[in-house]
Amino acid sequence: MKFMRSTILYGRGGFDTDTSSAYSVDETSLTWKGQNREYGNILGLMTMIDLSGNQLTGEIPQSITTLVTLAGLNLSGNNLTGFIPNNIGHMKMLESLDLSRNHLYGKMPLSFSNLNFLSYMNLSFNNLSGEIPASTQLQSFDASTYVGNVGLCGPPLTNRCSDDLDPPIGRVDKNSTNEYEDEFISIDQFYISLGLGFCVGFWGICGILIMKPSWRYAYFQLINHINVWMYVRVVFFAATMKR
Repeated sequence: MKFMRSTILYGRGGFDTDTSSAYSVDETSLTWKGQNREYGNILGLMTMIDLSGNQLTGEIPQSITTLVTLAGLNLSGNNLTGFIPNNIGHMKMLESLDLSRNHLYGKMPLSFSNLNFLSYMNLSFNNLSGEIPASTQLQSFDASTYVGNVGLCGPPLTNRCSDDLDPPIGRVDKNSTNEYEDEFISIDQFYISLGLGFCVGFWGICGILIMKPSWRYAYFQLINHINVWMYVRVVFFAATMKR
């Protein structure tokens, strides 16, 4: 990866390759949070690196994440490849990050969620994939921040991740399992209570009939009357059908 000296802007916390040449610049144009701005006498106080549009190739060095006081990093419009450094979350002072229009691939590092001061980010038109890490900052950006990365999914993008649609084999949802268990327990309890109720009712009636002769007589009389009534109805129906 080749750094063009004329495009490196730095101050306290930035890396220094040639201090004399860097501080001799009185004015320069700088892309900050997606907008071109002119900086003059305060250039020495800036903590920003702008290497945009320099045809740079190779991977972003992991060592760049040691610039923990860097407020802005713009590497857009190059031919960079590889992964975004895993330790990018160490750059907690970052307010502006632009890695758009490169050939970066792989997943977004989970450490992105540590960039609490990040107010501008552009990762569009790369080859990033996977789920956007859950973070208040990352979900607050417009979907255009991630456009052109067909493999990315999750909020704020509309395309859902495959994990949200079909849980992986062997992965069990605890809440669903508990619901099913509760359902099975309630069904078992229903059948148990039904059986107990039948037994109690049956033997209760039998006990009453055994202990109360008058009730027993009345019960069998009722059964006899029902049998006679049913017999008469069957005979009457059969006679009607023969006519």
